Amino acid sequence: MEIPAGWNRCMTHLQPNEFLTLTAEELEWAREYETRQLKEWARFPSHGEVYEALHDVQVRFVTHWRAPFTGGGSGLLPAGSRVRVEVYFTQEPISVYAQALDPNLETMLVPMEDRSAPKYGGYSLSITTEQLNRDFSLLGSENGAA
Repeated sequence: MEIPAGWNRCMTHLQPNEFLTLTAEELEWAREYETRQLKEWARFPSHGEVYEALHDVQVRFVTHWRAPFTGGGSGLLPAGSRVRVEVYFTQEPISVYAQALDPNLETMLVPMEDRSAPKYGGYSLSITTEQLNRDFSLLGSENGAA
């Protein structure tokens, strides 16, 4: 993909209101630009890999609902927490969804009001590839290969 000269915007650094003002083409430029930046130094995660937080890490999460709605927030993932990443559509994701392997983390991250709601359907972590490379250690994959 051809990115215009001087383009230097990454998806992860865009503010929520910027998504509404950029064209689909500009969003694709941002995604491609970020991928190129990551290729210079980062390892891209693969589906089923397990990572461990090297220290307390601020993460975003998405709540799932049995309704046409989604929510979420952010919270602190304690050092040593393990997550399994989900990668489905690309071999070079700039971010991934992940499942915390400790069931107690849901209580720590997702507010009780959400967890106790009748249509609450769980949650996923949203972790950038940059964050995985800087704040987590790859332990292996769900099939045991590293």
